[in-house]
Amino acid sequence: MKLKAKRLNHITLSVPAGEHDKVREFYGGVLGLEEVPRPEALNSVYDLMWFKFLDILLHIDFSPPWTKPAENRHVAMEVEDLPALRRYLEGKQATIREAVVMPDRDRFYLLDPFGNYFELLEIKKSE
Repeated sequence: MKLKAKRLNHITLSVPAGEHDKVREFYGGVLGLEEVPRPEALNSVYDLMWFKFLDILLHIDFSPPWTKPAENRHVAMEVEDLPALRRYLEGKQATIREAVVMPDRDRFYLLDPFGNYFELLEIKKSE
């Protein structure tokens, strides 16, 4: 049977236990994502925070064991006005890494305080 996917529901990223304030500061403060309540049934089993991320949820999992994420795993987001976003993030002292230059898009990587990578990209308009 072929997978009949409807949409992406959520992404889960792992962070070290006890870093709730740092997560709120980065995801809520720097990125401006809205923290949303999670189902009560999960609270006794998982240590999670949920944020509204576009039309899906971003789950931040504090459950041990935590290991630093691999650099090749990342979430890619197409954004508007990438240069302005970069200036904003630089002003917040966010960690930015350069990406390989591609002819059809501008892009760079943003790291959260725990090493999770986000590729931020903007497709160039064809002339």
